[in-house]
Amino acid sequence: MFGWRRSTPAESDARVGSAGDAPGTPAPEPQNCPSLAKVLARTFKGERPAILDLGPLCGEGVVRLASRGARVTVERFRPPEAPPARKPGDPPWEPPPFRLDQPDEAFDLVLVWEHLDFTPPERLGEVATELRRILRPGGALLAFCLARSDEPAQRIPRYRVLDDDRLVREIEDGPRLRRFVHPNREIERGLAGLAIQGIHLQRNQMREFVAIRS
Repeated sequence: MFGWRRSTPAESDARVGSAGDAPGTPAPEPQNCPSLAKVLARTFKGERPAILDLGPLCGEGVVRLASRGARVTVERFRPPEAPPARKPGDPPWEPPPFRLDQPDEAFDLVLVWEHLDFTPPERLGEVATELRRILRPGGALLAFCLARSDEPAQRIPRYRVLDDDRLVREIEDGPRLRRFVHPNREIERGLAGLAIQGIHLQRNQMREFVAIRS
């Protein structure tokens, strides 16, 4: 189990999770992320760990992790479609299957970042099933989820890993996608098959979820 504690106000103000959504603004300041430090410390206990970064591609972070001996894979996350509005008498909707283009039990760590927030609640289970499929037994997952948002649609951000416990959150040009605010219970239920090790709430309403494939 990881050791978790509540943030102090000073720490919380400095940590990851600004929800801003304007590309082209001045580069944000690096932010501390103790959850990342914990999962990386656990992951790098193994020899040449395999890490999946659910992009967008950020070369600096990949190079930094690879320089420590990790085998890093990047795949751009494409959220599954939300169910359409249905009228009485409409046939059942058959969603296109969601699948990550990765082999079974391939990774010791998956960096999900904020992608669960762009997954419709009805399809969290499908995404979690794929995440569990590609994680090795004992592998870890790190995800960020907003506890509150005033914007129904946002651009998917990317993260640059500067150090084991320091990140920069960046917004790229691209389409705005619907963002969902999932309650903790909904995320935990959606991640069935993964053991939640900790949920860390920051003052800016960003939650850090760490889960392990048991």
